Order: sequence, then C-alpha cells, then structure tokens
Amino acid sequence: MPSSVSNFKAAYKVFSVEPLHVELSKVPGFGDAIMMPVENLNIGQNFSPKYTPTEVYGRMDPVVTYKSTSRTIDFNFSCQAHHIFDGPQGVINNIANVNLLTQLLYPVYFQHGTTINEDPTAILGAPPFFRIRYGNYIGSFNQTGDFIGEGKKGITGYITSFNHQIGDVAGNVAFGKPAKGKPYRALPREIKIRMGFEVIHDELVGWYKGKFSPNGYGNNFPYNAGIPKGAVAHNQPGQVPAAAAPAALTSATDDGPQNMQERDASPETPRNWIAEVQQQSVLDAHPHGHGSPSSLRSTSKGRD
Repeated sequence: MPSSVSNFKAAYKVFSVEPLHVELSKVPGFGDAIMMPVENLNIGQNFSPKYTPTEVYGRMDPVVTYKSTSRTIDFNFSCQAHHIFDGPQGVINNIANVNLLTQLLYPVYFQHGTTINEDPTAILGAPPFFRIRYGNYIGSFNQTGDFIGEGKKGITGYITSFNHQIGDVAGNVAFGKPAKGKPYRALPREIKIRMGFEVIHDELVGWYKGKFSPNGYGNNFPYNAGIPKGAVAHNQPGQVPAAAAPAALTSATDDGPQNMQERDASPETPRNWIAEVQQQSVLDAHPHGHGSPSSLRSTSKGRD
C-alpha cells in the first residue's frame, strides 16, 4: 500500500488514520489504514468540561449543573517526499495519501438506481468517522502500560477541519511517476497539514472508588506513562507524596538510582542505553576488524 515513501524514512513514526465508514482494504493499493510518514509534527490537546449555569433569585453565583467533558486534538505536520531520496513512486505515494484522506472526509451513500442524468440516487449510509494513532502519544496502548502496536488500538472520533497548504509552487516541486506510468509529472514536494479532531470516548472515563477509568484507559491517560494496571502513581488520591515519604522507605530498587554510583551501575539509565547503541554501531561498522569495542578504543589511543 502507498503509505511509506522510502526505506530512508522507515524509522520515522507514522501517523495512522483508519476510516470506520469505509472498508479501506477494498481500495486498490491500500490496507486497513492510511500510514502517513509525517515530519515536524505538533500535537495540541484541549479538554473542556461543560456546565449549564442557572441563575437563582438572591444568589450572587449561578447554580451549575455538569454536562460533559469533551476532548479535541489539533495536529500540525508536513508530508514530504522527493524524487531523489524517495524515488518518483514515493512522490506519487505521498500525494495519494493526502488525496485519499481528503476523499474520506465525505460520507458513504447507499445507491438506489440512477436519475435521468445517470447520476446515482442515494441515501446517506454512514458519516465519516475515524480511528487515529501515533505511537505512545495518541492511542496505541492499553491500561497495563504496554505498547501494543500501530495497528491495534487508537482514538475514535471525527475530523472537524482538514487544511493543507502547498506553499511556494515554484520552489516546492518534486517529480513523480507511477510504477507503470509513462510521463513524469510535477507535484508538491511538501504539503503542510492542519487537522482538528473531536474525540469520541470509546472507553469508560471518570473516577470509580479512587481509580480513573479502571476498566478502560486506566492510569495511562492521555499519554502512555507505562504505569501497570493496579499501580498507584505518586501524588494520586490516597498516596503519600514522594517528598513526604520517610527516607527509610525509599531505595534504588523502588525509586531508581539514588546517587551517581548507582546510576552508572544501572543498565536502565539513558547514559548506558546510549553507550550500548554506540557499541553496536562500532560492531556493525567493523564486524571482522579489531575485535571488541574495548580493543578499538585501545587501538585508537595508541594512534593518538
């Protein structure tokens, strides 16, 4: 399916948009969702509790009745592809993703015959609804804190606005060609997109006996902090703040390394993660050269 644009961008997180009103797998060249490699992604979320105020005679303040809490998400990102890095087919794929997502903003109709002008007579079948995902930021995780993949879970709702801007046409050109197409064609190299999304909560939300969404999103809402199911994060209701806990109750095992020596010894620190990645890079670059990374370091010191 024309979702990725090149192997060069395979490591990029992709923004997944799955239509719920159209069976996308029946569209030629696509799978269950549009997988868009996005760059310069910016996400903004807004949670809006709504109340109905009622003015009462003799009261300075109205009596308010709670109605609901809505959640909206704003996305800003760009879709980029160039014929040099991504190939002419990658340029076509990039535009095809934007085209299809734009087309999916329209509803599904059930056709019943044709008019005198051969136009289909139809009734509305399904409005455009979507499920979206982006790594541990938007969906794609469950209440246990586990990451369950791009194609497993997401946030449902509907797109309220979808704006794309091509920009300076003369300086924003790439040349695309389908795999079996004849001529090259000039297409936008970059399309900047702004999208508004209104969330429809598909899990039970709210507080029940001191726990948020116990059978739904759990502690990992709205972002995946990786807190296991049933665990209590610091400073939640009924939990003594970490700063107020007695020193005897804290340890490196429970709360992480307590000093520099423990930090350096822990394999889970970012410093040791980076060292492991660097070591693997050396081995990949010299698989049969100088043996272990330590011998490479000693060799380099001898040359200095």
